[in-house]
Amino acid sequence: MREARRLGDLIKEFSRQENVSDKLRAYQVVGEWENIVGDAIARNTEIVRVENGILYVKVATSAWRNELVFMKPSILKKIRENYPDSGVEEIFFI
Repeated sequence: MREARRLGDLIKEFSRQENVSDKLRAYQVVGEWENIVGDAIARNTEIVRVENGILYVKVATSAWRNELVFMKPSILKKIRENYPDSGVEEIFFI
């Protein structure tokens, strides 16, 4: 008979074995995007993917894209301060 184990322990073990934990930490930023950038920006953007430490963000218009390019350093700073384990090091606005 197998020994009963806590679900949290099983998830941690799985994430280590499958090297999933880095991806999960990066996707934490996706779930918190509105809190990071605010409502107006969140309504005009959509995170497409997170890959190799790069957050790919689709932007509604070129005007928003231009504005966000100027805001990128402050957005990255906020991500690094609030989600240091996310691994997000760059943002590409598309």
